[in-house]
Amino acid sequence: MFFGISRDIFYAISIISIIVLSVLNTTSVYGYAIQRYKLNEYTGLSAEVLMDNYKRVIDYVQNPFIKELKFNNLPMSEFGRIHFFEVKRIFVTLYVIGIIFIGVIIFKILTNKSTDLRKRLIANFNSGVNIMALIFIFVGAISAKDFSKAFIYFHKIFFRNNYWIFDPITDPIINALPEEFFMIELMIIIILLVVVTLAIKILYIRNKSVSKG
Repeated sequence: MFFGISRDIFYAISIISIIVLSVLNTTSVYGYAIQRYKLNEYTGLSAEVLMDNYKRVIDYVQNPFIKELKFNNLPMSEFGRIHFFEVKRIFVTLYVIGIIFIGVIIFKILTNKSTDLRKRLIANFNSGVNIMALIFIFVGAISAKDFSKAFIYFHKIFFRNNYWIFDPITDPIINALPEEFFMIELMIIIILLVVVTLAIKILYIRNKSVSKG
């Protein structure tokens, strides 16, 4: 039973990790935020420079071989460097989880010749998304009630210091990454989680129907 619960949690965290990383790399979301919130006017930087800085951030936080983050036309404090490094550790961990997950699935496919492997995999995914659903319902509910508070709670859970509270004078990048942008990204993540959950549920129900038939 413990192994089954552990596997379900692993599947849930893995799917969430892959979706979060996919959204992170969807630069068009940030492009929308630039236009929606007039970030070029607010920061005094062109849309091209803003996008360049955003790409520098996502390249840095997900690539373990990039040792230093440097912005285009923006200074950064030592506290800012520390915070981005802490963010980097989180995203690299998500990549490790995603890679292990994909490796496990490929290994099962290659080594298991059973005809019901597809059904068992879907059953495992179904158990995983049950846990995943609880997570995104909880996160979605508290974020819908007060995203600002949820945003603060998130940082207090994942970071053991206040370095994430940027001073716009020493770390003007904070003006280019408003809270509203992260709210949009969270909404997209939750929508994708709902879509994945429904897709797996439909496959699971179909498989059960076929088995009974």
